[in-house]
Amino acid sequence: MEKIVRKKKPFITLHIDGEYDGWKDFYEPNKEMIYKSIINIFEEFKNTRKKTLSLRLIAKFKHSDWDTDIEFQRGETVVLKRDILPFFEGTEDYEICGKILDLHKELTL
Repeated sequence: MEKIVRKKKPFITLHIDGEYDGWKDFYEPNKEMIYKSIINIFEEFKNTRKKTLSLRLIAKFKHSDWDTDIEFQRGETVVLKRDILPFFEGTEDYEICGKILDLHKELTL
């Protein structure tokens, strides 16, 4: 008998158009969109009791379709300051930097 495994419905799904040669070719031009989606996931933690929310990324790589879910836990706010904030500091988007710092503070209190 075959067992059916159901995935949780992702909170955000990004279907990224184009065909990419590999991860780096995909990640670099789409990093800002992915990071903004991660910020939105942490924003949602303020409005829900869920402990986990996921981001589904769908893209085409050279010879295959790629579909993966990345789960974020409510307590993983370190991602905001360690990974997301430096990117937006580098692009000098200080409005988003302020939003990230405020969000981190709200979620860690």
